[in-house]
Amino acid sequence: MGIVDFTLACSYDDSQEYCTYDNPISESDVQIGYSLMFVVSKASELSKEKSFAHIEDLIVRVISHETIHIVILELEGRDLSDKLDDLEISITFGAGRTHLIRMNFLGYADDNTGLVTSTL
Repeated sequence: MGIVDFTLACSYDDSQEYCTYDNPISESDVQIGYSLMFVVSKASELSKEKSFAHIEDLIVRVISHETIHIVILELEGRDLSDKLDDLEISITFGAGRTHLIRMNFLGYADDNTGLVTSTL
């Protein structure tokens, strides 16, 4: 069970672009996975700007991250799966300045697990 397809959508509110899992996919009445949904922002669509212009370097992390959501969803339910994105880790920059970074801020991940798990 994991990401087996992808879809594109556009947000109807003022949110930034984001990725999520959606659309359970079944074959012969057996669920085999979910779609990775790329949701482009309404503002970028209206202004004809590109959303996800630099996603190529992060796509493996995005797929891994959303697959972790799916596994938690199947084992524990949607509420707990959604809480994964609320977890934070303390990151120390430069002269000891500490920042809290959400675990789904994939630009700070140092591997392809789809999670920020260690300090820089």
